Amino acid sequence: KPVHYGRIAPGEAHDIFVRQGLVTGEINTRASVIGDNLTVLEQAREEEAKLRRAGIVADEAWQARWYLDRVPSEIHSATALDTWWKGLTPEKRHGLAWALADLLPGEGSDVERYPKYLPLGDARLALHYRFEPGSDDDGVSLDVPLHLLNALDAARLSWLAPGFVADKASALIRSLPKAMRRNYVPAPDFGRAFAEAFGDPSADDIRGELARFLSRATGAQVAATDFDLTALDTHLHMNLRLFDAQGKLLASARDLDALRARFGGQAGEAFAARAGRALAVEGLRDFPATPIPLQVPGEAGVPAYPALVDTGESAALRIFADRNEAAEQHPHGVRRLFDIALADKAKQARKQLPVPPKTGLLYAAIESQERLRGDLVDAALNAVLADGLGDIRDPAAFAQRRDAAGKGLFAEAMARLKLAENILAHVAELKPSLQSTLMGWARGNLDDLEQQLAGLVHPGFLRDTPADALAQYPRYLRAMILRSERAKRDPPRDQARMLELRPFIDALADADRRGLRQRPQWQALRWDLEELRVSLFAQELGAKTGISAKKLAQRMDALRQL
Repeated sequence: KPVHYGRIAPGEAHDIFVRQGLVTGEINTRASVIGDNLTVLEQAREEEAKLRRAGIVADEAWQARWYLDRVPSEIHSATALDTWWKGLTPEKRHGLAWALADLLPGEGSDVERYPKYLPLGDARLALHYRFEPGSDDDGVSLDVPLHLLNALDAARLSWLAPGFVADKASALIRSLPKAMRRNYVPAPDFGRAFAEAFGDPSADDIRGELARFLSRATGAQVAATDFDLTALDTHLHMNLRLFDAQGKLLASARDLDALRARFGGQAGEAFAARAGRALAVEGLRDFPATPIPLQVPGEAGVPAYPALVDTGESAALRIFADRNEAAEQHPHGVRRLFDIALADKAKQARKQLPVPPKTGLLYAAIESQERLRGDLVDAALNAVLADGLGDIRDPAAFAQRRDAAGKGLFAEAMARLKLAENILAHVAELKPSLQSTLMGWARGNLDDLEQQLAGLVHPGFLRDTPADALAQYPRYLRAMILRSERAKRDPPRDQARMLELRPFIDALADADRRGLRQRPQWQALRWDLEELRVSLFAQELGAKTGISAKKLAQRMDALRQL
């Protein structure tokens, strides 16, 4: 007895059914929309012939994607299609029908300047234009399905549509400080020249390309961060209209980051549900048996990025639309699996670690003495697993690193114990010097030191601080001891140097409030600030090369633009 192919490989059968049956129309079905769509397709091809422009009608790949997005994956026969079609409401039946505008991206001389669609993978997201200053949708609006929200490229959106580039470039020039703006007048002429030079958007944000263009054209240097986006009229920002799977408008916004802050979680779940049905796994306690690819084909042809995620007691393999988010999450998921795999080794190291009573007492002033052994072993794990976790994507590499880490764990825990003794001794030496009769602004110098100490040495600092940063603690603390002595002798000099630090301290505090401080770029800035402190207050101890207030300020400004 023959077995229907759909029972053996339903996903592949559904794909074949769509591409060889629905797209071609070679199927005997009661679903009238299939024939109606072919009629509209013929009309589109007639229009294409009139315009004498081959290739502007949506191709078969797009037609297939249209049906794959709308016809349930379990349907792979005419009988199943007819049963499903019979139960649809008139509104949902209409949602399957092609309009001429769906198949033709536009016509006439405005096709290139004001396209009707923005391509994203195999998907084409509809663009709408409106000239009504003051209205919510003035300018250009983009229809975004929820599951593709995280796949949007902010740099591409900054270019709007080609017909807007000259005006946006002119507006960006006018947003420059007056002293800089005078190098690029009249702004409309420079804007038009820029639009002619960049007929198609580049991979960079429009501000970056405009800055390089102006610098080359005039010799007067300008940076992307010099432009003030807040000074631009509303219509020069893309209006994003977010829709759910049923076509309901969820939100409309000009700020992609704000939209992702509200709906990014839902969007990620929707994308993963579509793109990762066969790959995603929850509750992992060991590395997956097959390698994890860096990239897989995702929904609507948009690349999808698999990554391990730390879920607390276990890990999960999930799919992301954003490459950077996947790269950020993967090391944490790998680390969780290492913690599980090395649990017995860690337990044994905690029992065997010879912690002197004096060290335990010093640690008790920071956190409970009982936590010290566990914190030291956690610190050792940080050291043996410090680098390269993001590159581990197959079980063999995981096993090799696991075995090497297990062998070196106890020796590293002993090294962490010696480091902890050194750190705690420095803390004990520093604290009395922070008790002073200094008052007013002079006392502020020692207050800054106390805040610095609290940021370095706090409950859990041994287990939470990156290994390479923890290794520098004795030098940081020695620099603080020297500073405390010098601050008492010459408070004004210390105050002047401390003021150089204030912008960075405030920026890190702001990043903390916004939930950004744990991101790698902000963490790098945080530890380089400690190096800057050494160079300012105790230069003789030696600081990391290439650290200066000017360079840190440039990095900080760049981070604020992200």
